[in-house]
Amino acid sequence: MESIYYALSPWWEKKPFDTGIQRDAYLHKFSAQLERRQVEILIGSRRSGKTTILKQFINTLLDNGISEKDILYLPLDHPNLSAIRISEHLKNFRKIFGHGRDRKLYLFLDEIQDNPDWETEIKSLYDSESLKIFCSGSSSSLIARQGGKLTGRQIISTVYPLSFSEFLMFRGGRPNLSEDYKYETLVAEYLDVGGYPEHVLHPSQQYMTNLLDDILARDLIRNYPIKKPYALRDLIRLIAASTGSRISFNKLSKILGLSLDTVKDYVSYLEEAFLLQSVEKWSASHSERIYAQKKIYLCDNGIRTLLIGPGDDGSKAETAVFMELKRNSISCGYYAESEREVDFITGSYKAPLPVEAKYVVNLDWKDKRLTGLRLFLRRFPKTKKIFLVTMSFEGESTLDNAKIMAVPLWKFLLRIYDYLPAGE
Repeated sequence: MESIYYALSPWWEKKPFDTGIQRDAYLHKFSAQLERRQVEILIGSRRSGKTTILKQFINTLLDNGISEKDILYLPLDHPNLSAIRISEHLKNFRKIFGHGRDRKLYLFLDEIQDNPDWETEIKSLYDSESLKIFCSGSSSSLIARQGGKLTGRQIISTVYPLSFSEFLMFRGGRPNLSEDYKYETLVAEYLDVGGYPEHVLHPSQQYMTNLLDDILARDLIRNYPIKKPYALRDLIRLIAASTGSRISFNKLSKILGLSLDTVKDYVSYLEEAFLLQSVEKWSASHSERIYAQKKIYLCDNGIRTLLIGPGDDGSKAETAVFMELKRNSISCGYYAESEREVDFITGSYKAPLPVEAKYVVNLDWKDKRLTGLRLFLRRFPKTKKIFLVTMSFEGESTLDNAKIMAVPLWKFLLRIYDYLPAGE
């Protein structure tokens, strides 16, 4: 076992190890809060970069003077590690280097859901040992399964596929603003390729096919009572084809030949595996938010391209806007009345801030495609500002008493906090 530990922790022998391209948004968050005791839990889609981020932070610790022999990394989906309790791994670690129980150590536990009774183990270690623990997992259900055992002891962060800013870093960095025309080409590529790191570096349809198969098999079919696994792929394809539209579970039920409850369950499983995200209707009525139809988005446009092919950039742009809101913890809902809609409403009910994705080159301010915004302004006349996210059209005007600002998608994705208040 000792030889496996050494192989997995090459820094023990001062050997180099691959840390990939920096994901600074996550590393800065960890560094700023390193002294807190809570367990850091990273959740997110399989292959979204969680393992790489853990290794990048190990490198950060080493750069900050933490001893190489105080850091243990364990991929708990490893066949030789998964059946051994975490406390036993820690005991072996202390034995190898003769660590006393009062010495602060750093544990990095990757794919923690594959270890038996991990919640009880982590709680016990947190309460009795001098440790800073980092964990990762590929399903949000692993949090629910704790049964409250880690309440108050954990800080949860979601790792999303690459933002557009990160996409540019993976493609060699941002162009100069004097060459801003390049951004339109790059954002169009981002809408097609998506943000899974390996796929961004080496685009491959086969890679994306294998990724989706892996998620469905390992994070869904293995963990949930799914009696008709073939229906999962059909369901996600139907949702991909309906991006930006209100979803009728009754309609999906009839198309797929599944019960209504089964469709709802399958959608929730796909959300827990970070393939989908749903949006409630924006309303002051709690019951309306709960019972109104939801809009459902794929979390990554590369998956959408895989399922239904290239094209439909308008829907992909809307998905990119929504995921940027999620990535930055900006809460939103959609507005709908009859057949008229506004894609996203942020802000408060007293001071709403609509965001509408219209992926076009030119736009007449009187365009009939803005009827949803006009209706919203009649219903909420205190609205002061509206953002239209376009392909390349940029400008300002007024609509009733509100200032309407048209912003190219690439600018919105790179500078979201220039336009919207920061989330939590």
